Amino acid sequence: MSSRYPSDLTDAEWERIEPIFDRFRFDEHDPRELINAVFYLVKSGCQWRMLPEEFPPWQTVYYHFRKWRELNLLQRLCDRIRRAARVAAGRDPSPSAAVIDTQSARAERQGGPDRGRDPNKQVTGRKRHVIVDTLGLLLAVVVHSANENDAQSAPSVLKQLLGKVPRLKVIFADKGYKGLPGGMLWRCFHWLISVVEPDEDRSGFDPIPKRWVIERTFGWFGGYRRLIRDYERRPEMSEAMVRAAMIRLMVPRIT
Repeated sequence: MSSRYPSDLTDAEWERIEPIFDRFRFDEHDPRELINAVFYLVKSGCQWRMLPEEFPPWQTVYYHFRKWRELNLLQRLCDRIRRAARVAAGRDPSPSAAVIDTQSARAERQGGPDRGRDPNKQVTGRKRHVIVDTLGLLLAVVVHSANENDAQSAPSVLKQLLGKVPRLKVIFADKGYKGLPGGMLWRCFHWLISVVEPDEDRSGFDPIPKRWVIERTFGWFGGYRRLIRDYERRPEMSEAMVRAAMIRLMVPRIT
């Protein structure tokens, strides 16, 4: 099968992720066509109703995408690919360090509930609360209102790591997480929180140690037009879009 769009999976890429779809029934539709349609939508930023006719009907693609989210298939696929990508890069499948931060995204008027205004970024919409490993690969994501405090909402994303990263010891963060009790984090998860602040004596652009990794991940998000703004009505669908984008981004690393 030849690729029609840059977002389509190659034969080698599809071979690596096909096994996880084997347990699902797709009737007359090819699961590869369904996932390619999702990747096209995330990459191009088009509306569901504007999917090209080469793909299955948009209603069918949307139905399966929602089903994959409800069954946590996208997160499981993301985890599997991340572990394989780390091994391909000569790393242990489980990271010993991670980075946490938020990215505020403007939400459209049809964005539905869970919207607010981030006073620091002057953005009205939602926050993507993200944790990545030291390669910048996604570990967990939670989407919530942009007016929520980073430290107070951190536990909701941290608990997603339970049982997935046995080697994790330290999580790097910015000063917005100073309100997160380090003792509580150690007692509950056995992880240390390390706040990394910029050097005020330096002028001009200077990447902040450790934290630049997640800033690069946010830059990768910019290559997927569906993530430029938050177009989803429900926060959990926004999380699914982030996972789909990261899956497409990571797959070439394991082929």
